[in-house]
Amino acid sequence: MKTLLPFIFAGVVATAIAQTTPAVSESDQGHLDQFEVTTHPYARSQSEIAQPTTVLGGDALDLRQALNLGDLLSREPGVSSTYFGPGAGRPVIRGMAGPRVAVLQNGSDVIDASIISPDHAVSLDPLLIERVEITRGPAALLQGGSAIGGAVNVVTHRIHTSLPDEGVHGRIEGRVGSVDKEVSGGIVLEGAIDQLGWHFDTFYRESEDIDIPGFAESKYLRRLEELEEAEEQHEEDDHDDDHEDEDEHEEEEAFGTLRNTFVETQGGAFGLSWITDNGHIGAAFSMFDSKYGIPPGAHRHEEEHDEEEHHDEDEHEDEHGEEEEELISIDLTQRRFELAGEMREPFDGLQAIRWQAAFADYEHTELEGDEIGTVFTNEGYDIRIDALHQPWGEWQGAIGFEWSLSDFNAVGAEAFVPPTETDVLSLMIFEELETGPNIYQLSARMDNQSIDVKDGTRRNADGTGWATSFGMVHTVSEKWSFATSVSLTERLPISQELYADGPHIGTNAYEIGDPTLDNERSMGIDISLRKSGELFSGILTAFHNDFDDYIYENPTGQEQDELPVYEFTQRDVRSQGIEATGMLHLLESESGHVDLTFGMDLVNAENRTDNTDLPRIPPVRYRAGLVWEYNALRLGTEIIFVDGQDNLAPEELPTDAYELLSAYAAYRFVSGKTTWDLLLRGHNLTDSEARMHTSFLKDVAPLPGLNLSASIRMSF
Repeated sequence: MKTLLPFIFAGVVATAIAQTTPAVSESDQGHLDQFEVTTHPYARSQSEIAQPTTVLGGDALDLRQALNLGDLLSREPGVSSTYFGPGAGRPVIRGMAGPRVAVLQNGSDVIDASIISPDHAVSLDPLLIERVEITRGPAALLQGGSAIGGAVNVVTHRIHTSLPDEGVHGRIEGRVGSVDKEVSGGIVLEGAIDQLGWHFDTFYRESEDIDIPGFAESKYLRRLEELEEAEEQHEEDDHDDDHEDEDEHEEEEAFGTLRNTFVETQGGAFGLSWITDNGHIGAAFSMFDSKYGIPPGAHRHEEEHDEEEHHDEDEHEDEHGEEEEELISIDLTQRRFELAGEMREPFDGLQAIRWQAAFADYEHTELEGDEIGTVFTNEGYDIRIDALHQPWGEWQGAIGFEWSLSDFNAVGAEAFVPPTETDVLSLMIFEELETGPNIYQLSARMDNQSIDVKDGTRRNADGTGWATSFGMVHTVSEKWSFATSVSLTERLPISQELYADGPHIGTNAYEIGDPTLDNERSMGIDISLRKSGELFSGILTAFHNDFDDYIYENPTGQEQDELPVYEFTQRDVRSQGIEATGMLHLLESESGHVDLTFGMDLVNAENRTDNTDLPRIPPVRYRAGLVWEYNALRLGTEIIFVDGQDNLAPEELPTDAYELLSAYAAYRFVSGKTTWDLLLRGHNLTDSEARMHTSFLKDVAPLPGLNLSASIRMSF
């Protein structure tokens, strides 16, 4: 903790200096508020929205260079990742994941199976996206009825809303990395012919097993295994000498490399848009194919069970145990079609009508060696219409309708969820009043959900959930503003929570659902203090959520199929925390500037029934960095301190503190009509052992070690 004090002190000093130092030029003013949030009905800027939001785009997005969406966003305030190796990672917001975090693509559901299990990747690649919009907290209800934790919207711009420049323009880029021998590249082309805008993109990414600083297994897991082995050895009879000899011949623990963490991903898209002064209509078709490995430790219980069976069949096969171990890989494909449009002033009383629709055909095959284990499929639709009405007095707003259908099926050994069809019909309303220094925002949502189990049992679950949110943004002065939002939300249980019954290897558990689960209810409040100035800008947010009937997996202490049994149950839960981020301009001139960046976030979540902590809650993090820009050259460094986590749920192992040091150098030059961007980046420069506490694999899969990467982009 002592090593964190200089950075905490720097943040306090920075705030004090910002109030007393004379103003400088406006070159970087508003850096924390440079994008509009498109999921807001009126595309408001971040400072005009009551909910806490973050928009990642431009140069900041380029510096992330991640293999999956969770890793891409894991440095943002309040955001972590489910990290299941480099191939799969879904965002975790304020310690909440799965169905409590909505993941959208251009405002529509991604329509995959990532919500079911952490080893299922989100079906999009970060390489060619334009930006990511993050809304934190339960007031994200406009973006999804289940988004109690928050929402993430990935923007691709495959359907243009305004005409691009005529002719052909775009970008070509390539990247290489050392820690996993990554080789990736992509092309984006777009242009316009009269009123027709078009878009084309394609990408390819390939990486090998990642290098890690030490053992794959954590010291806590190794100690636990040593104790278990000692107990087993103590129970053996003296005449089992042969077994002792064989035990000494066990496979060596993984060290230096995390096996079976390769990633091969490719895809592309084509879009057309017809654009006029009165609106637009467009369509896009995209393909996404990914094959990636699952770290061996993810299936530790299953492997131990298989080894025991093999031993019973033939003791001599132990000599070839390493060859017999079947590595698990995922072969994922998705085909997606999107339609979007807007018509301005179509009727009296309406400013505009906007619509968007997405259809996706998704298939996810789990391979056990070369054999097919389990196949997950999901065919889904997501259709949304928003009508922006003319002002009602001083109020302006929108009424929305959304319909989604998911036809999910799983066949194979890990088919722990029966085939289901989930139909959700939603109605939304948003109203906004701007008067003097205040902006008032009111929203409400109703979700009617129907789940039918398609296994001949005629089981079904119908329910309705209600949610409402009230927010206010108060402008104190030209530089200071205050925002707060209060929300009451309900989340309907999903099919996994209701009907799961089987081994779920992704979580190393035998999961049992409960068809009698009630709606999960939340009352939450967010309070933010925001500063936007020429010298200093930053945001400080505090939040508190009380949940009634929070749905979670409760360990029963029993075992089935060599796996611990977890039952979905409901308890009352409390979650609260703080998020902060800021930038101080230390030096600025016509040629460039030097900035200090800093931030932190923490969250505590506990079961109010028995005062135990919830599992996989991220520990407190601190961040500090320096950025120097001089003409076409950009240099930067950042260090992130992550405390150890010892606020643990039952049967959960702790994680140690660690720090991640990174640095980059970027150079931009223009040659004719072509702009070149060169980037060199180093991550985890101290080669520290880092384990993400929000990951189910934290004890068998650390984060990558030292990584040096280079990229080049040509824009024209």
